[in-house]
Amino acid sequence: MRNTKKEVEAQLLADIYPVIGIDRPKNHDDIVEFIMDDLEAAADPDSWHSGDVSIAFRRFLESVSK
Repeated sequence: MRNTKKEVEAQLLADIYPVIGIDRPKNHDDIVEFIMDDLEAAADPDSWHSGDVSIAFRRFLESVSK
């Protein structure tokens, strides 16, 4: 069965957490929703990749640090 876009984004995001040294945050689902919205607005819908997810995650962090 093929993963949905949200499942793939959630997995790619979950792969970022250990790289930056954090556990899965309690607001992971909210982060995934933010990233989905960001990818829809900024990435190529047919060829987004892990780099796009990383950029969207950075944008999320910037949005909550203001």
